[in-house]
Amino acid sequence: MSKSGLVVVVVLNLVSGIGSAQAAGSDSQAAPSVRVAKVNKSVVKKYEKFEVELTLVRVEVKNPYDPEDIDVFANFASPDGKTIRINGFYDDYKNADQWKLRFSPSTVGPWRYQIFVRNGAKSAQTTAASFTAVDSDRHGWIRPSKKNPHYFAYDDGTSYYGVGAYSPWGNATATFDAFAECHANFFAIWDIDYGGYVNGVGLLEPELGRYNQEKCGRLDDVLERFEQKDIKMMLAIWPHDLFSATVWAAKWSKNPYSQICNVVDVYSDPRAWEYQKKKCRYLVARFGHSPALGVWELINEMNGTDGWAKGNHQACYDWVEKCDKWFAENDPYRHPMTASFSGGYEEYREPLYSRNDIANIHVYPYQGWPAHYPDDVMRSEIYNYAWASRRFWNNVEKPAIFGEAGIGNAFRGGRRGGRGAPGVQSPPTSGRSGFNLAYHNVIWASLSNGLAATPVWWTFRNLGPQDLLSLKCLSQFVSDIDLANLPYKPAPMSAEGADASGLATARAAFGWIWSYAKDNVGGTPLTVEGLTDGSFAVCWFDTWAGVIVKTENATSAAGRLSATVPDLSQAHRDIAYKIVKR
Repeated sequence: MSKSGLVVVVVLNLVSGIGSAQAAGSDSQAAPSVRVAKVNKSVVKKYEKFEVELTLVRVEVKNPYDPEDIDVFANFASPDGKTIRINGFYDDYKNADQWKLRFSPSTVGPWRYQIFVRNGAKSAQTTAASFTAVDSDRHGWIRPSKKNPHYFAYDDGTSYYGVGAYSPWGNATATFDAFAECHANFFAIWDIDYGGYVNGVGLLEPELGRYNQEKCGRLDDVLERFEQKDIKMMLAIWPHDLFSATVWAAKWSKNPYSQICNVVDVYSDPRAWEYQKKKCRYLVARFGHSPALGVWELINEMNGTDGWAKGNHQACYDWVEKCDKWFAENDPYRHPMTASFSGGYEEYREPLYSRNDIANIHVYPYQGWPAHYPDDVMRSEIYNYAWASRRFWNNVEKPAIFGEAGIGNAFRGGRRGGRGAPGVQSPPTSGRSGFNLAYHNVIWASLSNGLAATPVWWTFRNLGPQDLLSLKCLSQFVSDIDLANLPYKPAPMSAEGADASGLATARAAFGWIWSYAKDNVGGTPLTVEGLTDGSFAVCWFDTWAGVIVKTENATSAAGRLSATVPDLSQAHRDIAYKIVKR
């Protein structure tokens, strides 16, 4: 690499992934220096990006992504006196050749910051600088609520209920727009090389310790789009494919870690761990500031990896715990972390849920889930989702999700209900395919039994217009329920000839009724227990059209409130309701 006075030249070859940086023509004993070349703004809105571009001189760098080679970071002092360390990162998207720092303030007022660089035994720092944070209409990052830990809250305390689907690969910018159009706010994607706007340019780490700048730039773009639409991304750092040489989709040979350890040892190998920490540091430094970065999905379907399949179960659990601790100590925005097992009935893993922030199981009913009602496959489908949601609530005091989900064979209607089996044709029911009905029913059953997000459907492209309308209606219904801040919990609810479920406080309740006895839920008596005595407003909600059917008065006496589902202009088997103390 040539040397050119005081200008740092960084060359990164995206094909080979070989990069180096040197300050040239300088005395090798001279101290480096760092200065601020540019800031994006001096007045920053709360939860919006403050970005600093840096000029480094007299540094010698073989790998700009390796903090052992060059460590760039800043200390930010908040208006209330707290200090936050923010790591810098090297950006070469579209040959930017630029060192950057990104930060989002969570507190209004004057912020001060100072930037440091360590290059081998030498170091340098800037003089202190400042910017001002002002209020905004954004709510910030999400994490488990402190008041009701079964749900998510934004950083400012506002409730967040996840509504969305998986779009692991093959997506385009139109996919992202479609999410927003159906009022979805939760989007899940893998780091893999299976095509699409993000995943059509290879793995994030194509070579050990070097990061794909084309992919990073596209992730930047997606996160910026999502920030404008208040959509949160769950990013799978490790899909099971990349830790598998013999199990399911085996892509271990594409993982550069295959150069340093055996696939069964990837969870415990110390060299692999050092590279993982550096990769996670880069992810946090580049993307962590964004409120659109919702959840770190550490591993997707751990039982699809050789380490688990070959019996190294304790090493797998220990790795999850170690990663969770690392993020807790090194992610200043405290994005929650999750990990998952596949969709079989037997894959419930409490040792996993105790080691991370979000309880997560995948639900594919055709993978061994029993038919609770053998003569009624739809009711069995609803039961499984409701039961699995309630099991999480009863056993785990943290937000719970079905990180992937599908439907049983009887309702797949020629579309894939999940991974691993062909679609099965099912005749339409009441003018809608079995798929539409099953999807509609299970997202409402999950909400009314305490899940913290809709089942994250595999995949978004399997959802048609009717399914997206169901998603939109559910989003509308839940948007004004303060799940994160009120003591909602499952409450006894019953309905004649129907399955009724919901959650309540002493002064409010919501729920969902599905009639197994008749095609029209209208006229069905409902009883809700646990409310304080007095007068309540009961609001009946059409889950298919997203409109209020009727609002009426009801009285709770001796802890019991009774009401009757009103007549419906169009027959449906289900209806949702909200009950609020007057």
